[in-house]
Amino acid sequence: MQNEVAPEKAFLKAVGENIRKHRKAKGYTLEALGMDIGLDKSNTYRIEQGKNITLLTLLKISLFLDVPACELLKTDVQINIEDAEKYIANKKLRRKKVEA
Repeated sequence: MQNEVAPEKAFLKAVGENIRKHRKAKGYTLEALGMDIGLDKSNTYRIEQGKNITLLTLLKISLFLDVPACELLKTDVQINIEDAEKYIANKKLRRKKVEA
């Protein structure tokens, strides 16, 4: 199970793929998208690769691409409550280690 992608990472990757699909369908480059939402090309590329983004960035992208934000968030990724709880527990543990 070592090669299995964590559900939260799979979700972010799927959102990035949605952004890329809509960007390409509109004929925009990474650079054009980045410039219009206030990011450089490399950060825009990282978003399309699955980097976590803020809701404000998602809103800017959806407005630039003229696509509802909810459309960019639609994925087939299934995250069950156990996975969500495990993710939150791991985040809490890492935070406690940093604070110690």
